[in-house]
Amino acid sequence: MRLALASLIALGVVSTAAVAQEQTAPAAAPAAPAQEAPAPAPVAPADPNVPVVPAPPAAAPAETYVEPVRPAPSTDPVSLQLLSVLDRICKPAVVGGDFNALAKAAGLKLKKKMWTLDLGKPYQIVLDNPGSNTNVCTVTIQYAQGDAQAQALGTALHDWATWENSPQLRLIRNDQINGSDFRRLTVSWDDAWANGKAGLVYVRLKKTDGSPVGKKFEQAQILYSTTSR
Repeated sequence: MRLALASLIALGVVSTAAVAQEQTAPAAAPAAPAQEAPAPAPVAPADPNVPVVPAPPAAAPAETYVEPVRPAPSTDPVSLQLLSVLDRICKPAVVGGDFNALAKAAGLKLKKKMWTLDLGKPYQIVLDNPGSNTNVCTVTIQYAQGDAQAQALGTALHDWATWENSPQLRLIRNDQINGSDFRRLTVSWDDAWANGKAGLVYVRLKKTDGSPVGKKFEQAQILYSTTSR
């Protein structure tokens, strides 16, 4: 999704009038009446057989390229844990890495056959077993309730997508869908603009009434995928 910013500039013209001061000297003799200017000569009508050619448009000024500047990366502890999972497990796993070995090396523990990173009860990061979908890495994260942590995660993911991938992943979606099971607030990025194959999706889950999924936590899913294999 691309956003265009238009700048409107209002031009105003201010005219000033000279104010004559009152004179104390005797009034001068009245001036001779001005002769009327001769009436302008009549303008010949345009030849209807000659097509009117509009003036060529003025050349648009060349746009000056401005090199984007990366903002300060996230320092949010929960966001950094999530980005570490993406870097150390998801990115290598979707291009053929050993998912289980990568998860174990990153410090996750097997709980109910799911690789889990404890963030302090009741918060955690859980990786779905990819099964046959080895080109998709699905992460479920449970975090503190409220918009602040959700926004921190979204901001960190946007920075990661934009600056930690080559070609960079660009924002393509930011919307909300009210399903029969959940309300899904979805943000996604991909590198299709450069004929790439990678994609990132961040889905913040809510109950249909807008309340948190968990009694004491919010929940979101992050999917990183590639079709390059």
